[in-house]
Amino acid sequence: MKNLNAKTSIEQTFLKFLEKRPISEITIKDIVNACDLNRNTFYYYYKNIPDLLESVIKKMVDDILTVHPPTYETLEDCFLAAINFASDNKQVISNIYHSTNRAIFERHLWHICDYSISSFFESYPFIEIEPSDSELLVLKDFFKFECFGFAIDWINHGMPEDVKDKIHIFAELTTKIGR
Repeated sequence: MKNLNAKTSIEQTFLKFLEKRPISEITIKDIVNACDLNRNTFYYYYKNIPDLLESVIKKMVDDILTVHPPTYETLEDCFLAAINFASDNKQVISNIYHSTNRAIFERHLWHICDYSISSFFESYPFIEIEPSDSELLVLKDFFKFECFGFAIDWINHGMPEDVKDKIHIFAELTTKIGR
């Protein structure tokens, strides 16, 4: 049990540091000192800071995917799932995104967008049309790209609070265009 506590302590301490400073200013020494552990304990679980970051983001994503139901009623719900991922941990996400480890974050954000959009289309009751498998794939890809791009643009602009209003407007317009 002690080992599990050490790993959890390392991850939680790392997240606390990410709330306050960029990842480039966080060292293994900072983490182990704050946890009252030795460096070997850190290296038992992680190769380096990017490896720890990968593990922490994966856990965050896993938590998000378990919290959200496997189906969404609207496209707005899909987009909000991806946006909520970032807004729940705004400073942490900003510090990760603006680091040299940005690709790790983007890979996991992509996974959330893919999950959200795929879940929506797997349960969407098409009324007017019955898309073929290839048409459904095009729809999923288009909205997955839109979801990802929207989230990245939002982060690039400092994660303003009006994002949920914009998502609502987008969802309403999409519904009107589809008629």
